[in-house]
Amino acid sequence: MSRRVGELGALASIGAYVLAVGPQPSVVRAGIAGALASLAWLSARMVDRWHFLLLGAVALLAWNPYTLFDAGFQLSFVAVAAIFLLVPRLGRVLEGYAMPGWLREAVAVSAACGLATAPVMWVQFHAVSLLTIPANAAAAPAMVPLLALAFAAAAIAPFAPPVASAMAWLNGWLAAYIATCARIVGGLPGAQIRSTRAMLVLLAGALLAAAYAWPRWRPSSSPST
Repeated sequence: MSRRVGELGALASIGAYVLAVGPQPSVVRAGIAGALASLAWLSARMVDRWHFLLLGAVALLAWNPYTLFDAGFQLSFVAVAAIFLLVPRLGRVLEGYAMPGWLREAVAVSAACGLATAPVMWVQFHAVSLLTIPANAAAAPAMVPLLALAFAAAAIAPFAPPVASAMAWLNGWLAAYIATCARIVGGLPGAQIRSTRAMLVLLAGALLAAAYAWPRWRPSSSPST
């Protein structure tokens, strides 16, 4: 099919996805961003990811201003902003380590989101996870096939229900694997910090690590030769 037909199909799929999953803040944010990307291509306009993120926030707050205090809203937008700002820098830091690309990306995204959302987690739930990176790295390989099988099963179900049922059964094992990763890592000793004293110690260590790493991250001001 042509690109135009594909973008129109993407718009219809995004609308169906939001209606099927429900209007949670993260779903609405992703739906608005995806729809704007397709509309930008159809109207031959430039795209700006920060503009998409801001419009998602404006739409949610215009519908219900109290969404600002919702944990899902705060975590979703803080995590996406962290991906925009921190993941490229963390990726460059990890380039010197011997690890596959998917693992490097998973570690960078997990570290960025874990650091950025820690204050929100503490304010909303009075708990901060210390094992975000290994938990996400363990679950990451199952995420792409899980989503692909879910969409494929939904598309095939009206025409071949037995095939869709088989795909959904297989997808259930992927979902069970991800849930098992969460239970195992979450059940480890010291998986979360819940005391204020431990949180202050962790914050002091993070500030020291940031002070040590800042000269490496800061771009050099000397002229190139």
